[in-house]
This record gives sequence, structure tokens and C-alpha cells, in this order.
Amino acid sequence: LGARKHLEQTDLWDTAHRDEPQRLWGSFQRHLGETATAASPQGLVWRALSREHWRVFAATGVLKVVHDCIMFSQPLILEQLLHHLNAGRDRWLALGLAGALFAAAMLEAITVNIYFHALFRMSLHTKTQLLEMLYRKSLCVSSAVKASLGVGPIVNLQSNDAAKLWTMPTYLHMVWNGPFQIIVVMALLIRVLTVWPAVAGFCVTLAIIPVTMLLGRLLTSARRDSMAAADQRIKLMTEVITGIKAIKLYAWEAPYQTRITELREAELRAIKKTQMLSMVNNAIFNVAPVFVGLAAFGTYAGLGHPLTAAVAFPSLALFNLLRFPIVMIPQQIMNLIAGTVGIARIQKFMDSEDMSAVRRIQLPSSAMSGANHDSSSSGVGGTAAAASLLPVSSPAISGSSNVNTYTSSNSSSRGLPAVQISNGSFAWDAGSQAVLSDVSLAVPQGSLVIIVGPVGSGKSSLLSAVLGEMAAVGQQQVEGQQQQQQQQSPVTVAGSVAYTAQVRTCPMQNDVLALQRRAAPCALPGCTCAGMYICVHE
Repeated sequence: LGARKHLEQTDLWDTAHRDEPQRLWGSFQRHLGETATAASPQGLVWRALSREHWRVFAATGVLKVVHDCIMFSQPLILEQLLHHLNAGRDRWLALGLAGALFAAAMLEAITVNIYFHALFRMSLHTKTQLLEMLYRKSLCVSSAVKASLGVGPIVNLQSNDAAKLWTMPTYLHMVWNGPFQIIVVMALLIRVLTVWPAVAGFCVTLAIIPVTMLLGRLLTSARRDSMAAADQRIKLMTEVITGIKAIKLYAWEAPYQTRITELREAELRAIKKTQMLSMVNNAIFNVAPVFVGLAAFGTYAGLGHPLTAAVAFPSLALFNLLRFPIVMIPQQIMNLIAGTVGIARIQKFMDSEDMSAVRRIQLPSSAMSGANHDSSSSGVGGTAAAASLLPVSSPAISGSSNVNTYTSSNSSSRGLPAVQISNGSFAWDAGSQAVLSDVSLAVPQGSLVIIVGPVGSGKSSLLSAVLGEMAAVGQQQVEGQQQQQQQQSPVTVAGSVAYTAQVRTCPMQNDVLALQRRAAPCALPGCTCAGMYICVHE
């Protein structure tokens, strides 16, 4: 199908029920609620992850033990097969051993694929749940937290710290399974080679590990330098393409070509270094079994034992099995430490302060429909409404006496106000000075309200207070000084809030409808919409 047309969403299979993001997030959110404490009201992330995935992780652990037993049986079957061939015994028994060796290899492949499939699926579920959690939290944190952290660290939590967690389960079993494999393999090697040849091969294997770890660090550093050089080159190329008209106008082609060439040469040097280190690393990885075999078999022959095929081939197979856990155990310990640091950073972010909760009242559908019909039929959004704006009681905004509030004269109060603030004082941080003081505001349902004032008078702050992005504070007398104390939000919203920021000439209703399909008509056709607007909808 892909060779005949471009694949679309309808051409793909539906997501499995157990992989649906809504189901995964609902289950994880329930576990977060169950692990909530006074210090972490939104839940403990590590405990919620453990409750969510412990069954799959435990099942894969049992499957890993079964896989290891099948893997360890292959050198033993090979040893018995070679003994039978050397002794010239019953060929049918040798044929049966060869079939058993084939069956063991097939079972090992099946079990290891089931094992990794389950762990990769678990990693995908963990990724979905962590990204959903961090994204939802980033929409709820207070302005003080956003100002202290910035956008970069919040994005880094999703791209770096969370990635350390969702990539960790794939080989996490090696933390306990690796020592188990080493003990079993060493016991089998001692059985085949006796003690000292097995110890000699094990020591050579251990001596190779620091070399490979050093090469791994150098390779990581070289790849980082290569990526940095590529980023600089791409950034400069983007600037050149964006400003190509000015570059041509001022005849700057030669200097920019020189800069691009220099960056490209630096990138090529970093790529060359990366490839050289990768080649050396692969060479050591492939040659290591030869040195291990030389050490083990040299010691074995030096002790006067005859070296036969029944001894050499099973021993080489066991040494190959020994190499993987020795390499993976240090890496997984480092990944476990990095994951612990990452989950601590994520938990700190989850425990950060949220925006002040705004009290919400759900409007009946009939009331909202009536408001929309009345405001439409009475001319809100037409030229008559634009000519009949009358001032109403302005909110008292500290230090901003030039702020005025206007509402359309044909909008009257219909029961509960759409937005109401009762003697509220707001600050960007609960411990800082109030930006807005003693604000009282009532916005009727289905009305258009315009806040007018100079730059810095508090218009955007007032809208942020309605959205809950500012902390509601109150005055407290402490030792003759006024101090701010966080209190319950004095803002009440009937329904939910749609928000749009725009600086252009257009009807505002289109932008609000782009956010929500049902919204009250609140636009003046042809008016200049500059600033921020809030529309309360059903």
C-alpha cells in the first residue's frame, strides 16, 4: 500500500485497547491519587509508577529466569553432543542432542522476544503517562514557578529526565539478573575447565571492561561535539536562508560561505573522531573473546589437561554468555542513578505551586442559550452596540487610576454574572506585594466588556487573575507591618473560560470559536482587537 500512495491515518491499524492514551492516563492518575501525601498532594511519581507496572515487571523477571535457564542449557547440550561424536556412540542419540540444541535456540529466541516486547510496551506506557503528567502540570503551575524555572528546564524535564525513566525498564532486570548469570556461568566454566583456567578467563574479561567503558565515554563526548557542531551549522544555514535577500544586497556571500565551510569542517572532524572511536570499540568487542580464550585455554593446557573440542567449544560459548552481564551491570547501575536523579527532579516539579483555583459554577444550557440569543438579537456585535458603550463601576486597581471598564448598554444582568470578583487582591507570588488591590468586578452573561488603560496599568494582570494565574492574597498585620497572606480565590466564573491573545484587526469571535465551538457572540465587526480577551462559554 505504501508503494502505491501516501499513507494516511485511516490506512493504519487502530491502537490496541491497552495502549490507548486515555486508558493509560486514567489508570496512572488513579495511582497518583492513591499515593498523595501532605508533602506531595499530587502523588508520589515513583510509587505510582511502581503500582502501575509492577505486575508486568515481575512477570518479565520470571520470564527472564526461564530464558536464562534455556540459554545455559545450550553449552551443556553442545558438550554432550561433542562427547558423543568423539566417542562414536549411538548416532541417533547424537541426532537427538542436535535437535535438542536447535529447540533450545528456538525457545531462547521466542522467550527473549516476548521478554523485550513486554518491556518495550511497558516503556511506551511509561513514556505516555509521564509526558501526559508533565504536560498537564506545566499548564497548571503558577506564574511564580514559571518565572523561577523558565521554559527550558520544564522542556528538559520531558525530553531528558522523563526519557531516563522510560528507557530504564528495558534492561533494568540486569541489576539482579546480571550477578545471577555471572555466578551460574562461572560455576559451569569451573565444571568444564576446572578452577584456575576459568578464573584466568574471567580476569581477562574484567580487564577489558574498563577499556570499553573509557571508549564509551570518549564516544559519547565525540557524539556530543558532533551534535553541537551540527547545531551551529544548521543555525547559521537557517539564518542565511532567512536573510538571503540582505546577504545578496550587501554582497556578503563570501564571508558567510567561509563561516559555513569552517563549521562544516569542524563537524566533519567530530564525525571522523566518532567513527574512529566506534571502529576501535567494535574491534575490541570482537577481539575480546580471542584474548579470553587464549588466557583460559593457555592456563588449561599449561596445567597438563588435554584440550579437546568437547572442552573448547562449550567454554567459548560460556565466555560469550559471561561478556554481556559484565558489560551491562555497570551501565544499568549508572542508568539507575540517573533515573533516581531524574525522578527526584520530576517529583520536585510536581510538588511545585499550582495556580490559584478559581471557583466555577456550571451554567444551565437554557440560560446560556438565552444569553446568546438576547445578545445577538439586541445588536451586540453590530455597529449599534459599538456606539452605546457606557462606563460601569471600575475595579480599583492599585497604582492604576487610569483604568476604565466599559460594557454594552443592552446587556443586563441575567442571574449569576459570568465573571465576578469580590474585593480581591492579587499578586504574582503569594509572598510578594499585591499588584491588584481591592478589585470588585461583575461581568453580566452575554455581554462584551472592554478594559481600557495605559501600558502597565494592570489590564493583563486582571485577566490573569480571572484565569487563576495570580495568587489571591490578603493583608495581615504582623508587628506593625503589613504582610501578604495567601487566601481563597475571590474569583467566580460561571462556566469555563476561553482565552485568546491577538494584535490585529479582525472580529474577535472567530478566534474564540477557534478555541471553543460554543461561545457567546462577543465581537464588534471591523473593530481593532489589540490585547487579550476572555470569553466565558457554556
